Amino acid sequence: MDDLAKAYLALGLKAGASLNEIKQAYRDLVRVWHPDRFGHDERLRLIAQDKLKEINGAYEFLQANAFEASITPSQAAPAESETATDDSVAAEPPSAPPSRVMFWVLSGILVFALVTAAAFLFTNKRRGESAVATERAPANQPRHALVCNPGGRIEISTTGSLSGTFTVECWVSTRRPKGTGTILSSRGPEDCSFDIKFREGKRFHGDIGDGSRWLVKMANARFNYNPNLWYHIAYVITPTNYHIYVNGALTDYAQIYPPGNPLLYDANHRLCLGADLLEPADLDGRVAEVRIWRTARTAEQIRMNMNGLTNHHELGLQGLWRFAEGAGTETKDDSGNGFTARLIGDVEWTTNTPPVASR
Repeated sequence: MDDLAKAYLALGLKAGASLNEIKQAYRDLVRVWHPDRFGHDERLRLIAQDKLKEINGAYEFLQANAFEASITPSQAAPAESETATDDSVAAEPPSAPPSRVMFWVLSGILVFALVTAAAFLFTNKRRGESAVATERAPANQPRHALVCNPGGRIEISTTGSLSGTFTVECWVSTRRPKGTGTILSSRGPEDCSFDIKFREGKRFHGDIGDGSRWLVKMANARFNYNPNLWYHIAYVITPTNYHIYVNGALTDYAQIYPPGNPLLYDANHRLCLGADLLEPADLDGRVAEVRIWRTARTAEQIRMNMNGLTNHHELGLQGLWRFAEGAGTETKDDSGNGFTARLIGDVEWTTNTPPVASR
């Protein structure tokens, strides 16, 4: 395989792709493989760093190749009509042998092409570096997160109900090295619905009910979390089982339970972040990029999207809270379903956000 074919392959393109296609593929791959997206895992960050070098090299090579291809034969050498014998010109003695004139003409064109190509590559390299810097900029991350102190909570004004199959995911951290802290709960004003909590004993704990009875009260994931670090949590619930993902990886604890109708929320079970309305188990920590789906997200979907800002048009998205306002007592639902969230009690805004970059 020659260098040109390798460059197209590195950008996921077919041979002969247009310059616009090359640029778009480059931008897309930079967003996917930027090392800052993998700050939570040093091994993955180094892999991404090597991949980004390969992407940059392929992009510069294809840019140079596209430029060389743009130099047409008419630019590279005189046209036939220009070299044809003309009686009026032939009658005059040439100032230099034709072969020498042709040599200097071609040499001048070649030097001009090389200088222009070098300037072109340098400019695009700087643009590539600028694009990378933009990916690293805080503006590409969720602008704010919310700090839930004990006594504070975020109540989400849902309408209708969601049951049977759903996925709840968010970024969260706790300031407590141990002890219970509610991440999300719908246990209130009535019980037997759903919650996710930090739980003493180094685990994430969940309860799953159908609104009148519990289907399972030990939906746990063993995980040695540390204070003040961001973790991505995803609970995937179906009528017969659940799966728990932490930082995109499926944990070693999943369970099948008797068929039922797991309930996330309805009129008697209101969604709440940072507190359980029926137990004194408030979160002492931060929460960001909360997403609710009316589908069972796959492992690949969770891994591919956990570090990216979700498009509100994605199929199955039921609720999305990014906390972009930065102030006030309300935050909007970016899914378009109008599930506005209200900040109650001791809740603060913060710019300390998780490693989430735009796609």
